[in-house]
Amino acid sequence: MDRPRTPLAPTAAPLGGDLRRVLEWLHGEGFSAVQLAASGPTGLRPRSLDASSVRGLVSALTRLELAVAGIDLWIPPSHFTDEAHVDRAIAAVGDACSLLGALGGGPLTLAWPDPLPTDETIQACLAAAGRHGAVLAPVCSPPDLRPDGCVPCVDTAVWTAAGLDPIAGVADGSAAVRLTELVGGVRVPGGTGGSLDVEALRIACEIAAPARGIVADVRGLPDPASAVQAMAAVWS
Repeated sequence: MDRPRTPLAPTAAPLGGDLRRVLEWLHGEGFSAVQLAASGPTGLRPRSLDASSVRGLVSALTRLELAVAGIDLWIPPSHFTDEAHVDRAIAAVGDACSLLGALGGGPLTLAWPDPLPTDETIQACLAAAGRHGAVLAPVCSPPDLRPDGCVPCVDTAVWTAAGLDPIAGVADGSAAVRLTELVGGVRVPGGTGGSLDVEALRIACEIAAPARGIVADVRGLPDPASAVQAMAAVWS
């Protein structure tokens, strides 16, 4: 009998620089989805991927029965308001959305500054997403801020720290959901040490959008592989 699959989508970049090996490991661990990155030292570089590389990635994902829950684009938020960087930031959003579209669409998660970028910049990013069947899930301040045309990003640690209810947040079926927790100001694997009611979160997610991938965010954790396994055990 095949091993049951979990809807959690671990962040691939912290698990290693060889994406193929990471995907194979996730398949072996029983995952059905993955969250990719379009930035950082171990993230993909969408602009450098030719058509053959994208087809190879799609083929590997299909073979390993892994869906792409979304893509993270962690570039400095200030780049969206800095005249010296804003054009490159918008182009980076377009490149990431193009890759996301080739992989089936979904949310592009990125961090926007406080105050938000100009309406012109936001509209340019939204247009890039729309051209490729992607949506924008910006991390904003306050965390529940939802600029028109975007979907919410419910990072359970950030929402809890801000005094917001992540269970209510995930009831929006369009939201991009990230499972993580803060204990004493330090991130820990979601559901393993904080006050988050993971069972209630799981049920709310299943009711609102049963096919939605829930990002198991292991960025910055000392042992990402063990963190992924711990989060899977809590979620099951």
